[in-house]
Amino acid sequence: MGNIYAVAGNPILASRSPRMFNAAFRELSLDAVYTRLAVTTAEEVITTAREAGIDGLNITSPFKADVIPFLDEVEEVAAKIRSVNTVVQQAGKFFGYTTDPAGVLGALKETSFEPAGKKTVVLGAGGAGRAAALALLSAGAEVVLVNRSLEKAEEAAGVLRCSVLPFERAEEALKGSHLLISTISSDQRVIEPGLLSRELTVLDANYSRPTALLQDAQRAGCNVVDGRLWLLHQALPAFGYFTGETAPLETMRKALMKKTWPVHRNIALIGLSGSGKSTVATELAALTGMSVIDIDSMVEEKAARSIAELFEKEGEETFRNMERTEVQKLWNISHAVVACGGGAILTKRNIQTIRSTSVPVWLWASPKTLLTRIADTGSRPLLHGEDPLARIEKQLGERRFFYASTADLLISTEGERPDEIAGRIWSEIHKTLSS
Repeated sequence: MGNIYAVAGNPILASRSPRMFNAAFRELSLDAVYTRLAVTTAEEVITTAREAGIDGLNITSPFKADVIPFLDEVEEVAAKIRSVNTVVQQAGKFFGYTTDPAGVLGALKETSFEPAGKKTVVLGAGGAGRAAALALLSAGAEVVLVNRSLEKAEEAAGVLRCSVLPFERAEEALKGSHLLISTISSDQRVIEPGLLSRELTVLDANYSRPTALLQDAQRAGCNVVDGRLWLLHQALPAFGYFTGETAPLETMRKALMKKTWPVHRNIALIGLSGSGKSTVATELAALTGMSVIDIDSMVEEKAARSIAELFEKEGEETFRNMERTEVQKLWNISHAVVACGGGAILTKRNIQTIRSTSVPVWLWASPKTLLTRIADTGSRPLLHGEDPLARIEKQLGERRFFYASTADLLISTEGERPDEIAGRIWSEIHKTLSS
């Protein structure tokens, strides 16, 4: 089975990284897939990646620094600026890198901005801000790091050897500057419009929506650098770390710049039996006012018998045919939370239908947790027989690539209540829709 990669962050559903990487995998005929991992802590990033068998990760806000203690080894540059945005798993060990400096310089190069000898201002002293400052310094620019917390900025400047100023002195920082890079995650106004001039080049790393800074910069006649170019150029070396191949630049650019975002009518929950699909679907429906559709229950209703009886009397093929019929009905359904059967993703037609009609969310749980949740129910015919744990592990090994190929979002259900999981899913979707 192929390799699985993901981008991890909070929030993460709006990330366009899967568009780029999956297009590149197709272009080079690589047996690989790229999805999104929604997490609440840096520790959860690595724990879930290890358990789910994720081969590589891109790390975004707010975990670029926090993930470092959970890695086995970090390259010198990433350790220096305490910022990791690319993680590779090899033989069970996790190695961290930063490709953000390459992203910054690549974006500026495309707009013919030469940093050498120029006064530049970087807003934000987090992982992305430190990476941007490092990139500019390496290119011979003069850098002023501006941050709300002066202490945090001074700590970063001590490593980078650049100047620092608090936000209250932004006017002083921008006086005579040629470049402003913002790594502030907020889309609210962070710089007064009057401080922006036509001589200034502006790059905002927050590409998911038009920020106040970008709108003000455009009105002021600044040279505005598309923030997506940073994303594109940091992805190129990350692709190399993941695959050992040269990234197809223009293929990734075309996928990234595609303007349309599909409007899905439903939310589809996928994952192995015991991952919590039915219970989370109920909670999501209560939270959103959506209806609930349980594919297994629909099959049982049509067959007038339980899934276990259907398997025993008519076999798995009959069940899969009935399951496929129910999945295809999603084309005519809207505003529903759909709990899919554990094997619903085993056919290309089902995957296409789920992805085209719904936001697919892969609910992850470890084999031991799954066994605990479904033990002694007698309702899972494919797990009957000796050593059910080994059977679950085998199923997961056979299906995880299909889950990753289907999912827009992966969320671990380990140690969380169904209502908490439902809240996280809806928060991700709501934030994406609002952007």
